Amino acid sequence: MIKVNIPVSKLVKERLNKNTMLFAAEEAKRIMNPFIPMDTGTLADTAQVEATETTSAVKYIQPYAAALYNGERTTASGQMVLLQIRRERHPLATIKWDIFAMQAGGKEKLLNAVAGFIGR
Repeated sequence: MIKVNIPVSKLVKERLNKNTMLFAAEEAKRIMNPFIPMDTGTLADTAQVEATETTSAVKYIQPYAAALYNGERTTASGQMVLLQIRRERHPLATIKWDIFAMQAGGKEKLLNAVAGFIGR
């Protein structure tokens, strides 16, 4: 399992509540989806969002999530091997998909979406 924290609280402290943070996590999950390596889609499809009054996160719960996120796994003999990231279904797929998604314009999209949600 890997848990990706969503750093919205620093930017909209005065209007935070659990609904806002839950919205932020759902939006971040949507923004990160094209960057998640995909074979069958199980990793993305089973991702869960969680939120409190001041924090939100997307949890990727599959047993292989951390290895895929970090791009490496340990073999039965204890050797570290790098994983090949397949891009047939998601051409933007990469390790550390949260970082790359936010650097590729996702941060602005997330902030704009949260601002729109707060402004309702």
